[in-house]
Amino acid sequence: GRPKRDCDKFLKLHGIDHLFDVCVVMEDGPPKPDPFPVLRALELMGVDPSKSVVMVGDTPDDIRAAVNCGCRGVGVSTPENAKVCEEDGRAHDTCALSVAMKECGADFVMKPAFE
Repeated sequence: GRPKRDCDKFLKLHGIDHLFDVCVVMEDGPPKPDPFPVLRALELMGVDPSKSVVMVGDTPDDIRAAVNCGCRGVGVSTPENAKVCEEDGRAHDTCALSVAMKECGADFVMKPAFE
């Protein structure tokens, strides 16, 4: 989790702030891997935790939080990790961080969308 200030800055910087109805930040409660951030976001949206809910994250703790509250976890490789794998001639989801996310229960790990 990040502070609210950092969350707002990131979303605005990338022009995606309008895509998020709710944000749960570090000031709101226990951090991941505790399932609190995922459960609180679902509560604010009026959604029950289930396997039809997908939490997308870039750390093993993100995936653990999703799995621990009964949701699905999908990983995203960080640009840095994807680049290292690319330079080594390996798939983006073979780096240590991606493997760790899969070991924590990620359904799969996607390539990063931007740098």
